Amino acid sequence: MPTTARVNFRSMSLISPELQATLALWFYRTGHFFVTRVLDDPAWLALMFC
Repeated sequence: MPTTARVNFRSMSLISPELQATLALWFYRTGHFFVTRVLDDPAWLALMFC
């Protein structure tokens, strides 16, 4: 007989929700910096496409 119990993986995490939010913020901030400063640089674009 199948059970319909739902597992909340967030409550099973070893990292606190505050730390998860902080890590997510820094992940997006560094990703934004990388895209806007590194990938958008004309020298890198020329190097990638030549």
